[in-house]
Amino acid sequence: MVELFHKFGIPHDFTAERARSTNHSLSRRSNDDDGFSSWFRFSCISSLLGETEDETPNGKDDATAGASLPDKYPVQDTAFFLQASRETNVTLLCFGAGLGVRRRIKDLIKSRGWNDVGVNPEILFDIALEGLFEEVDDVAWRLEEELAPLEQSVKQSTDSEAVNSSLGETLSEAYSLTRHTTELSRALESALMINESLIMRISADITSSSSNSNIPRRSLVNLQLKECLEYRQTLFRSTQLRVSALQRRIEAVIALASHLVSQQQSAAVIQGPVSMKLIAASILIFLPTITVATIAGSRLLLSEQRDEEGSWEVSATPLFYLLWYISIPLTLAVVLLSFGWLWVIGGGYLS
Repeated sequence: MVELFHKFGIPHDFTAERARSTNHSLSRRSNDDDGFSSWFRFSCISSLLGETEDETPNGKDDATAGASLPDKYPVQDTAFFLQASRETNVTLLCFGAGLGVRRRIKDLIKSRGWNDVGVNPEILFDIALEGLFEEVDDVAWRLEEELAPLEQSVKQSTDSEAVNSSLGETLSEAYSLTRHTTELSRALESALMINESLIMRISADITSSSSNSNIPRRSLVNLQLKECLEYRQTLFRSTQLRVSALQRRIEAVIALASHLVSQQQSAAVIQGPVSMKLIAASILIFLPTITVATIAGSRLLLSEQRDEEGSWEVSATPLFYLLWYISIPLTLAVVLLSFGWLWVIGGGYLS
């Protein structure tokens, strides 16, 4: 890799961008021999399903079966370095190019349409942007497909009164989709900035080359390239609008799912006091019996059977009266302290 960089004189800024994990850049450096070096860097999430050129024998690609959203759509960094010299030697280096870009370059090689590339080498950037648009647009469509079952799940939860335990999972997947659409929106902004910068550069070249009769086709090629870039800009804008609508749909799903989860939690909170009331009612029912059984089973009361009559005689011990002498004042003290505490924390009011 180092030898490749030295051979083509790749500037330090290009490698520094990689070290800093730069997501977007576009630069052009003129050379002494009327040539130039230009590059741009692009970062976006990609689809593993879209990156698979071969399909399984049954005609369906199962490369992402059971994978999570972050695994299905990893971030892919792509860079393109273009170098052209006076002798019209044109070299395009692609780093991390996706399937769409590779397909477009293969189509160019098969068509053998290299003449216009010699007139304006930045046609190769237009081809790269065409491939990048295909990849970005494919990811946008696939994210819409990922959202459809989440919308259906939330709708079913809305129609059903039963508690749906999958709402938490739906929220988690919706948050993941939010992160992916945000990353996709940023990538579209980056692509539009690159496209607009190339249009401005080509427009300036058209103005300067219109008076130059040495290259008769240059003005026409530049004009055609500008038209292609302007068309590409509308395509990126279209995908950007679709991603914006997708983000609003995801926000609606998150809002509705969060509302349903809050309702379920409120129902659970309401059921809690009901259970406590049932427990309190049970205690009130059995407490007198428990109290009598406790006193009767202790040595506070003595029982004796009379043989001649066959009856029982129950008599209280002195401890029985002592129990009430102690417990009644103590109970009253606890009640008064409780009311006093409620008065203090209630700011002078009993709540």
